[in-house]
Amino acid sequence: MSAHPHLPPYRYCPVCGAALDRAEPLRQPCTRCDFIFYHSSSPCMGALPLDGSRVLLARRGIEPYLGSWNTVGGFLGYGEEPLEGLQREVLEETGCACRVLDFITQNADVYGSGGTALLNTYYSVELLPGDLAPQDDVSELRWFDIDELPDDIAFACDRRALEVLRTRLQAHRPG
Repeated sequence: MSAHPHLPPYRYCPVCGAALDRAEPLRQPCTRCDFIFYHSSSPCMGALPLDGSRVLLARRGIEPYLGSWNTVGGFLGYGEEPLEGLQREVLEETGCACRVLDFITQNADVYGSGGTALLNTYYSVELLPGDLAPQDDVSELRWFDIDELPDDIAFACDRRALEVLRTRLQAHRPG
């Protein structure tokens, strides 16, 4: 059994309630019906709002990592188009709509210590005019120069994405 009861392998089929085979913890066929429970990473979208060499980060207002900084973004809804989910998350967390600019990177992580697996996709965005203010699960928004980011960035995936962004921005600087 999983050390974390909210993570695979699971005991029962969500379709018929019968036992799930636990021989393969990430692919669990039902012992009664045709259902197979495939476990995969939860898709997440991360926005990197830009203003020159500055990037907007959000201070987390929820656990995990309450009070630490992270990128604007979050989980995609079931069946949601990724770029629509990215724009929804930006609006929900900043109060501003955005224009998607460029793909930055994609990487895996987990949601907190021992949490669910994540697949994070990052895009740079331009915020459209509006009343920029922390919303939803964000307690603060702040612009940081890409070369002067805070030390307490919550997720490793965010740190990796910001490093890719920093490298790209530095490559396009004059001089």
